[in-house]
Amino acid sequence: MPRIFGHDLLAVIAAAVAIYIIGYLIYGLLFSTFWMEQYGYTADSFAGHEWKMFLGPIMPVLTVLGLAALFQAANASGLKSHLRIGVIAWAGFSLSTLLYGFAYGITMTPAALALDAVHLLLGILAASAILVWRK
Repeated sequence: MPRIFGHDLLAVIAAAVAIYIIGYLIYGLLFSTFWMEQYGYTADSFAGHEWKMFLGPIMPVLTVLGLAALFQAANASGLKSHLRIGVIAWAGFSLSTLLYGFAYGITMTPAALALDAVHLLLGILAASAILVWRK
């Protein structure tokens, strides 16, 4: 099986799929109305922006590739080290980037920030755990 940054291709694919599923569960099934309310969106808000949906599968793949590269560079080998590095990556990159939008944007509420941050944390932790599989 081909390897990407020292990780089995099947694990990389499974990790990206897990991130995508977590996002779907949070934004598509569980909290879609809440999320839209927090940003002031309506169904009409998305008219003309449907083309952006093609980015949906690309974002988890980029996240997993970044994590896999970090794990390889850190010589991480077990679940504990993968999760620790995942939390550091989340806080240092994902959360900090969200905070820029919160601090300098006008549409992100504290609840939206929390939901987006939890989504990214859960996705990164799931991907970190999956990448240990078949290493």
